[in-house]
Amino acid sequence: MRFSDFVFSIALAAVVSAGVVDRRAAFSLKNGQDAQALNKKFQSLTPNSPCTSGEEACVNGKLAQCVGNKFAITPCSATLQCFALPLVNKPGTSITCDTNQDAQSRIAATGAQGGITGKRDLQSRANPAAPPACPKTTRRDFTPTESNLLKRIAQTDLVAVAQSWQNLCVASGGPRSPGPDPCVQLAGQNGISSLLAGADACAQQDNADAMIDFAKKPGIKNQQALIANAIAYRKHPRNALNINGVTPSTPFCQRAPRNPELKGVANGQLKGVDPGLFGGPNSAVVPFGAAGTCPFGQTPNVATCTCH
Repeated sequence: MRFSDFVFSIALAAVVSAGVVDRRAAFSLKNGQDAQALNKKFQSLTPNSPCTSGEEACVNGKLAQCVGNKFAITPCSATLQCFALPLVNKPGTSITCDTNQDAQSRIAATGAQGGITGKRDLQSRANPAAPPACPKTTRRDFTPTESNLLKRIAQTDLVAVAQSWQNLCVASGGPRSPGPDPCVQLAGQNGISSLLAGADACAQQDNADAMIDFAKKPGIKNQQALIANAIAYRKHPRNALNINGVTPSTPFCQRAPRNPELKGVANGQLKGVDPGLFGGPNSAVVPFGAAGTCPFGQTPNVATCTCH
């Protein structure tokens, strides 16, 4: 092959490759934005939402398919939740189970701005007004030079929380295989991630339920200690992030736990959060009285800023 032919072949390959990239870029961004729009829509769905047979969606972080005009719910595995994700090689989206971090990365890779739902620009998000009866907290704005770690109320005991479960689990004599090791998965993996501000509102309860499920397996030597640890874990506050100058309380799970030991048990709120506003990095900030501002089974009283 002559040198000129070789150069021409390389140039032709580059042009073809550039064309493929350009075509992919044309639909890649739209795929990311379409996935964000679906994830935003899914936040408002419940198991009782109307649907069209054959429709697929995410409902409370779980896979959902409409059968007979009613959603049939299929839980994801313990470490995952349901998301709409952008396809890579052709236009469109898919609905599947994934980690929050990977879902954010896949959407960001398309060039779409704003995270899972397109609403991660926290500084431009306007907060609603809290009911007058709710105590006021001091507004604190952050400059761009401040560390992101300063924008949350820090919790220094999360490692100890995870370690306490792991120690009891290892001493229990319970089954640790096949499959993920519950002494690790329910502690440092799901245990800590479920206490982060961006976690699903029911992720902490799901993990506590899984802890009690393990405690009730045959051959467990310290069942009561494990159950007590799961209840204490369920009461632990979640991380809270500063959003547009205020740090809202973290939303409460709005479904019943599987195990009776967790009935009426809910996560606490960190000292310093705004009791009149609820929300997080992956959910809208709403005033007390909206859905998720009281533990499951309780009703908000806006006049007194209390739950009954």
